[in-house]
Amino acid sequence: MDLKQLSYFTAIVDEGSISAAAKKLHISQPPLSNQMKSLEAELGVVLFERGLRSITLTDAGKLMYERANTILDMASAAKMEIDSLGNGLRGTLRMGMVSSSVTGHVARRLMAFRELYPEVNFQIYEGNTYQLLDGLKTNQIDLALVRAPFPEAGFICHKYQEEYFVAVGLPGHLPEHAGLTRVAEHPLVLYRRWEAPIRQAFEDKGLTMRLACMVDNAWTSIQMVRAGMGIALLPESFAADIPGIQIWNLKEEALKTQLMLVKRDDRYISNITKIFFEKFEV
Repeated sequence: MDLKQLSYFTAIVDEGSISAAAKKLHISQPPLSNQMKSLEAELGVVLFERGLRSITLTDAGKLMYERANTILDMASAAKMEIDSLGNGLRGTLRMGMVSSSVTGHVARRLMAFRELYPEVNFQIYEGNTYQLLDGLKTNQIDLALVRAPFPEAGFICHKYQEEYFVAVGLPGHLPEHAGLTRVAEHPLVLYRRWEAPIRQAFEDKGLTMRLACMVDNAWTSIQMVRAGMGIALLPESFAADIPGIQIWNLKEEALKTQLMLVKRDDRYISNITKIFFEKFEV
């Protein structure tokens, strides 16, 4: 198995057929088919079923496609890191971000870094905290901007200031100084990542949650709020600069969060990654 075989395999999957992949790769079809037969023979499995006009991945093929993309990404990143040693600070920083960290302020901080180092570009990977931590463990990303709490063993964390959750809704939904009791009078758009602490906060006050919708993304929460679905509870820094909504400060001690920039503590990191980790602030 080599990188060329893996790139051929992913091209076939992406293009949907061997003939289309051969055209894209500018090679004839028979050598490409032979490479795939050789790869399947080495692995001892069938990766895809050949149809007249398209291929269908087997379960082994689906797993291989996922792993092949990871390996190719890692190989590309390694090459860029090595190139950067001799060519100054340049290359790609692979960064994971949870949806509630994607704010105008953070985007401006990324831009400020690029202004200092214009030969650096970002590959942004989005997911929840645990997905991104898995990406760090498997070397798919270099850094992750995530939210506590999570198990910190095996990681080095740059911790930023704690912040409260705020209630977010359409203007006029709540009185000016509303608390959780008034929030409980409205349907709730619940961000799944924070389901447990939010439910606990309601229970501790003897309140009943009126669930309207549960989502996996902070920006989806905002769209549901704008559509009139209900009230959402979100980190203050995320909600602060979003137009068309109103924010109510709850100041609930049980509902706090903290952004962290995280890297693994047991692997080499490029100069780009090291400098970004040291300089980045939110």
